[in-house]
Amino acid sequence: MSRTLRIGFGVAALAGASIAACGNGTHGFGGDDAGDSGSASDVVVDVPFNNPDTGIHTGGGDPCTLPTPTCTTCTDFPSAPIIDTQPDDGSPPTPNDAATHFTQTPVTSGGPCILEPQDGTLIPQNWLRPRFHYNPPGSQSLYQLTLHAANQQNDLVVYTTSKTYKLPATIWDALRASSYGEPITFTVAAVDPNGNAAPVSSTTTFTIAPAGADGSMIYWAATGEFNGQSWLEGFRPGDEGAVDVLDVSQVQYDQSRDQGGQLKSPQGGGTPGTVECIGCHAAVPDGESVSFLDFWPWGGIASSVADKEAGVVPSWLTPGGAQALNLPWIGIQAYSKGDWAKEKVVVTTYGCDPNQQPWNGATCSDAPNAQLVWVDLASPAPYIDASNGNALGTAMFADKGTSYGVIARNGDSRGAAAPAWSHDGSTLVYVSTDAEKDGRLAQGTADLWSVPFNARAGGNATAISGASDPSFSEFYPSFSPDDKMLAFNRAPAADNMYYDPSSEVYLVPTAGGTATRLTANDPPACTGWTSPGITNSWPKWAPTACSNGGKTYYWIIFSSSRGSALFPSSRLKSGASNVPTSQLYITAVVDDGTSITTTPAMYIWNQPTMSGGNPQSNHTPVWEVVDIPPVPPPN
Repeated sequence: MSRTLRIGFGVAALAGASIAACGNGTHGFGGDDAGDSGSASDVVVDVPFNNPDTGIHTGGGDPCTLPTPTCTTCTDFPSAPIIDTQPDDGSPPTPNDAATHFTQTPVTSGGPCILEPQDGTLIPQNWLRPRFHYNPPGSQSLYQLTLHAANQQNDLVVYTTSKTYKLPATIWDALRASSYGEPITFTVAAVDPNGNAAPVSSTTTFTIAPAGADGSMIYWAATGEFNGQSWLEGFRPGDEGAVDVLDVSQVQYDQSRDQGGQLKSPQGGGTPGTVECIGCHAAVPDGESVSFLDFWPWGGIASSVADKEAGVVPSWLTPGGAQALNLPWIGIQAYSKGDWAKEKVVVTTYGCDPNQQPWNGATCSDAPNAQLVWVDLASPAPYIDASNGNALGTAMFADKGTSYGVIARNGDSRGAAAPAWSHDGSTLVYVSTDAEKDGRLAQGTADLWSVPFNARAGGNATAISGASDPSFSEFYPSFSPDDKMLAFNRAPAADNMYYDPSSEVYLVPTAGGTATRLTANDPPACTGWTSPGITNSWPKWAPTACSNGGKTYYWIIFSSSRGSALFPSSRLKSGASNVPTSQLYITAVVDDGTSITTTPAMYIWNQPTMSGGNPQSNHTPVWEVVDIPPVPPPN
């Protein structure tokens, strides 16, 4: 595919970072510096395919076409036990006589706390190999792991000194081809090798789903709030590491404006107009780009993230479209695959008075008056080469109705925030709120409302039943890939929604109805972590749902601070303490045509949790079909 740099858009110089415009239910970090991206391991996964129509490198193959099992009594598990000679956590090698410590019948009460997998976990068929994670109740330091599946001739038995163990890649590839849909029992027995007490054991059951996942997961990775402490990172299903996707040093758009309409001078110095921050990112349906917010006053930017072309200005972005996207006080952005096929339009929010000219003279503030707007990214309007903000604002105001315009929300007098756009292009769902602050959400009323897109005109707005309860704040909606359901955050109405520890993830039919709380909100009871209290936030659906055996399988990724390390106070501008990082989790939603079932969360273990010696926070993901650089092969 051809990707070209538009005339007038120069190459950006390296710039610093600063706090981003929106909280997204997590920290509002944005920045530039690429962090340590984690390493891949010796996993064997399906060969990624290139869509012949788009050239998009999706990863994971066709998620809904599964291999036909070639055995009924399978021998994927070896008959001999595995002795773990290279423990994951750096523990001493497992002794060859480990089995002799497990001759007594294990005690099945008070056993190890199993963190991964939780009981009832569903794993995508093409996912990375599972990791087993457990904590002993006492001084036990030697573990016997047993996997049992009804269609396997043998049980898999592993002896290890590590509290984590990854299933060998060759076994995983065989198992996921032959035993998907089969409940698999995992038992861990723990013993003190220096004592005489009987082992203690715990058991959970997980299932490899008869459905895979596709697309790329792109998320904010952050080690703090200061310059150079955040970037975009990503991976695909099956990857055993993550890769740096975009940082501000790569962004080639160099026309970013300040509140007065002048080319913005970066805080740390550098060329005026240089992008300083990557915040509030959204995936563009071209399959190779994202758009995001720059630092204050939150103008929008679009950039390629495709392999070897990160930072390139997309070929569909015209000079007039780029200037409209870069209006001040733009909020979170939303795209529709269906509408994108007809026009290059993004829906977002605009925090300035739309009846006044932008930049100098416009009324822009934290007041909750943001309007729902459309921006034509392929606007035919020419680039406005204005020497001052008044001239630029006057000319841009004349482009209203051509480059951008307000979407009517009849019946809703509150502000708008965080829109989501149905894949078929017909419906917008947004947060009706009086709590908007800098494009994010603070404290106040927040409910989900819907309005027809109606060829940019909007129409009558309606509160979504099940997601507009006055006792709660409902925010950050996301459409399922078939537009039947919405996932969203819910928190007590009195809370500040910005990285709210009390937020939880819910589902509701798009047309409204009874809301369903995700089982994935709850960590294992044995951990002592409870929700509310662990910042479950920002749910995003996988781009494809698969139907098999009368059931439809959906996947959701979200961020949570359960069990996460704390940010050092020295890396927080406020000097705050006890602020946890967040990590990413995946969960399944299964529709059997009659009822919806949700499953426990599974930690995504390939994400880096440290960078440059500091705890790394991974949050606010998007999950779409986007070409990103491949994860490097194992060393």
